[in-house]
Amino acid sequence: MAQNVRLEKLLEPITIRGMKLRNRIVMAPMGTQYSDERGMMTERGLKFYEERAKGGVGLIIFESTVVDTSTRSRHESASLATDASIPSFQQLTEIVHKHGARIAVQLSHLGSFSAPMGSHSLRASTTGKAGATAWVSGSAAQDEVRKIPTEEIPGIIQKFADAAVRAKKAGFDAVELHGGHGLLLHEFLSPMLNTRDDGWGGDLEGRVRFPVEVSKAVRKAIGNMVLIYRISASEGYKDKGLGIEESKIACQRLEKAGVDIMHVSSGTAVVEPMPDYPPFPPMRFPRGIFVEYAAAIKKVVNVPVITVGRLADPRMGEEILKQGKADLIGFARPMVTDPEMPNKVAKGELDDIRQCIACMTCVQSLFTRKPMACLVNPAVGREKEFTLLKAAVPKKFVIVGGGPAGMEAARVAALRGHRVVLFEKESRLGGQLNLACLPPHKEEIKTFTDWLIRQITRLNVDVRLGQEATVPLVDKEKPEVLLVATGALPLIPTDVVGVNQPHVVTAWDVLQGQGPKLGKRVLVIGGLKVGCETAEFLAEKGHEVVVCGRRRTIAEDSEQNERRYLLKSLNDKGVKLFANTPVFEIKIGEAVVGTWGKTWTEKCDNVVLATGATPNRGFFRAAKEKFPGFLFVGDCLQPRTAREAVYEGAYVAREM
Repeated sequence: MAQNVRLEKLLEPITIRGMKLRNRIVMAPMGTQYSDERGMMTERGLKFYEERAKGGVGLIIFESTVVDTSTRSRHESASLATDASIPSFQQLTEIVHKHGARIAVQLSHLGSFSAPMGSHSLRASTTGKAGATAWVSGSAAQDEVRKIPTEEIPGIIQKFADAAVRAKKAGFDAVELHGGHGLLLHEFLSPMLNTRDDGWGGDLEGRVRFPVEVSKAVRKAIGNMVLIYRISASEGYKDKGLGIEESKIACQRLEKAGVDIMHVSSGTAVVEPMPDYPPFPPMRFPRGIFVEYAAAIKKVVNVPVITVGRLADPRMGEEILKQGKADLIGFARPMVTDPEMPNKVAKGELDDIRQCIACMTCVQSLFTRKPMACLVNPAVGREKEFTLLKAAVPKKFVIVGGGPAGMEAARVAALRGHRVVLFEKESRLGGQLNLACLPPHKEEIKTFTDWLIRQITRLNVDVRLGQEATVPLVDKEKPEVLLVATGALPLIPTDVVGVNQPHVVTAWDVLQGQGPKLGKRVLVIGGLKVGCETAEFLAEKGHEVVVCGRRRTIAEDSEQNERRYLLKSLNDKGVKLFANTPVFEIKIGEAVVGTWGKTWTEKCDNVVLATGATPNRGFFRAAKEKFPGFLFVGDCLQPRTAREAVYEGAYVAREM
């Protein structure tokens, strides 16, 4: 493992308006939904942020916190709308300060993204037209939006100022105004969203007026505290919407209004029309996607600039600082994935960092109104419960299966002091992660596999590659704990006639380059994520592809941002997509498909099965009498998601 690689610029302290930061690492804000129904801190949220402060970060920007209870996006939105919130947030700031970090709070008015279910009032926007939004996409209430009357605007500005005063009383070191991603401040600045003719819209001077007035009011309210403004420098459209040239001018106006730091993001959560990228980019988008916008704004302002956007590797942050493109590096998802990342940077232990793979598990939580979770780090949101203690009595663990569940179980068990033997019948570890990284734009999944392998190697787990576990082989090890993590096998549907013909293969075979050579036209059975990603894989290789899925929508198991851009890619590549369309029979050269009582044939040279998975319980059937007390983890218990497999592996190893 490479050690002692020191990133000097990233570790360099900086002082901004008297706020001293120990390094240039910023935990950018992310919605956790760990607040309670009143918008106040919970023990869960306090522990989550304490772990990040202990991890060595310079500045934490606490998540979107509403200034008005009528603008909450869900019951669990954090709130500084009343004085009752102050003691709750005092606990947070005291905990963060105890560990040497500084903390800002991001104040927001969600505007058209407010949820009636949380506020019992209509959502408010600049124009009264919200369009479809990522926050409430598919909601029956998404068009219930009212235009903010001119006479109400001063009151909204005052709400920002009042919330900022509460932030100061709560002990925050800085206040950030959320002016990006389609929220109310962004709405006013956007030429696409703001069509007002009352002096608060029109040309740039009119559109920037509301952000400037809010900044001035908050500056007056907080005195000498640091004021940060987060801007979407580009909405992501080539010929419409807010672009970098107007954003540069807007940032100059905001600097004059008292802003101390420009936090440069991009994108909008408005999905119609569809922008070139979302504000929370999945792994199909390049790392550092928004850096050039930060660099452009840095050239025209005299205050420090934070850059964000798929900056999973701190080495990239170091290079950005060296090139002078930004002054601070914002890590949102990476600080969720590994709270110890700054400390590991300080020690030079870069290969020990558990990198974010932009799988969108955490963002999916935001859109489905569930507490934030992480595929790569099962302790996220469970920091207290997942505190690892050394085992009182070390035991002999035998783990059968080297996929994500088995490797995570091995890692946690070894950390606790247990002796671990891991059997993997294949020649390499990884299980289905080795498949998951093969479709286009999914290569970063391999960084998680590689990290797990490095960890269990460092912890001296006895890995037996190429050895299929048998009852005599396992019995020879005399396990005190036996974990079976043998994963799953492709599910072959029994209700499709002709499914066992030679020209029918599984998606797993296709991704691994196994099975017969495929012809020009391929029909994929299965319209969930695996089927769609396999279709994209085939389309990029020049095949004509048809996807038939039984569900009402295609790729419905994908996170919203990921799904939209996956479907766009499939459409651009000419892939035909049929939802609610089962395949009844496979013939040579064609397949019989249908929907709503109508059937037809689709020409195809090959058929690919992406119809799910079934538990691999071969070892279970052989070993259940000899080892009655063994434990199942992961897909061999029930095929689900990689996140659930990793969580179960960690949970079981922690409990034993």
